[in-house]
Amino acid sequence: MIGNSYLNTKETANALGVSTDYLRKLQRLGLPYHQLSEHSQKYFNLDEIENWLAQAGLHTHQN
Repeated sequence: MIGNSYLNTKETANALGVSTDYLRKLQRLGLPYHQLSEHSQKYFNLDEIENWLAQAGLHTHQN
């Protein structure tokens, strides 16, 4: 599952141009992510995030 199309929290925040704190806030609002187990690191797919942001009417300051 984890490959080039999945990013960790810091990589995802950097790609979106937001802080990791703001990314965690988006997670609480329903931002999609993946985990291998309940307590493992979270991974994000930018395509899924872009679709979710568009559906939620949210925008980020992408590079």
